[in-house]
Amino acid sequence: MKRFGLGLLALGIAGFIGCDNTGSHKNTSGGPGANASNKTGTLTQPESTFSLDVPNLSTSIKQSESKTVKISLSRGKNFDQDVTLKFDNLPKGLTIEPASPSIKHGDKEVTLTIKAADDAAIGKHTINVTGQPATGDKATNHFDVTIDKK
Repeated sequence: MKRFGLGLLALGIAGFIGCDNTGSHKNTSGGPGANASNKTGTLTQPESTFSLDVPNLSTSIKQSESKTVKISLSRGKNFDQDVTLKFDNLPKGLTIEPASPSIKHGDKEVTLTIKAADDAAIGKHTINVTGQPATGDKATNHFDVTIDKK
């Protein structure tokens, strides 16, 4: 029985180590140092790049309600640019304020307000986030918002 438990533990560890970031929730790095060889699979942010950290769990909101969420920036060594955020795939009746926020070079995160109108589309929606620095590649990520009936 102990061997069986140890075998399961070893299998779980092997599965965890073998996981990569190429699934549907892909987070890419951006900035002047971003390239195909350093976009995924690293434990630390590569030099001169950045990545966007978004809410991991679905944000639930009811029609005619508003909530705040935070989006943060993981900066690699030597990345000190401002990053402007853009949001795509917003469902009917859902707005994000400010609409085009930026994370300044000395800041690590921005707080946003998500507002659902009285007639916002009910259901689970995936919001795409793109971060664009002044120079270099953009970074992308996405998070889910679930809108419920009021």
